[in-house]
Amino acid sequence: MRIMATSDLHGNLEGLDPKGADVVVLAGDVAPLRGRGPWHINDQKKWINKKFREWTSSYPNIQFAVIPGNHDFYPIAHIVYKDADIDWKYGFSSNVHFLGDLATEIGGVRFYGTPWVPIISYSWAFEGEPDRLVEWFSKIPSGLDVLVTHSPPHILGSDVDRSLQTDSEHFGSTELTEAIAEKHPRFVFCGHIHTGDHHPVTFTCRDGSTTAIYNVSRLDERYEIAYEPTWVEV
Repeated sequence: MRIMATSDLHGNLEGLDPKGADVVVLAGDVAPLRGRGPWHINDQKKWINKKFREWTSSYPNIQFAVIPGNHDFYPIAHIVYKDADIDWKYGFSSNVHFLGDLATEIGGVRFYGTPWVPIISYSWAFEGEPDRLVEWFSKIPSGLDVLVTHSPPHILGSDVDRSLQTDSEHFGSTELTEAIAEKHPRFVFCGHIHTGDHHPVTFTCRDGSTTAIYNVSRLDERYEIAYEPTWVEV
């Protein structure tokens, strides 16, 4: 199986060509977001229902494994803005597997996706305190082929979770690192930290197996296209 993996599109599908892939992995922050009020998020839902749906359905022979990110409010808008008089229903084309803490199997390859990230400002989607992250990541099945996360793990000696553009601190989740060590997936695709090192990281799990971890964000910290998608044979 040939996988094309990318993340943090923030609504930017320009030049994104998945032809030749069996599966496209999108590791969160898929939709545009111009503000966090209900009408901005309603626009995000409309983008998913029209532009994103049209784009994915134009590749009927490709499967898409998609998770939301902390900018993707559309899956939880009906909870956050339950008093807003808006139809929050959204839908994907039939070749999209939406993996919000869910598993799927595509062509015999096992996928699982989780959108949760450490707290940034208590105002974004899918943020969690450490104990909540442990709870959500405990649901990850063991022995996966592909784990799709929005947050990168924090791996000692790696910059997969560090903003290289600002030379800032590491932003990865140690709770996710522990889950990967325990669950030993073969591949992890993540994003969230746009300019984290995009070179693959080899992580040794507790059972001695190794996991290949990729930060696959597409945009840089200026929200400009900076990185090509990652292609992997699984």
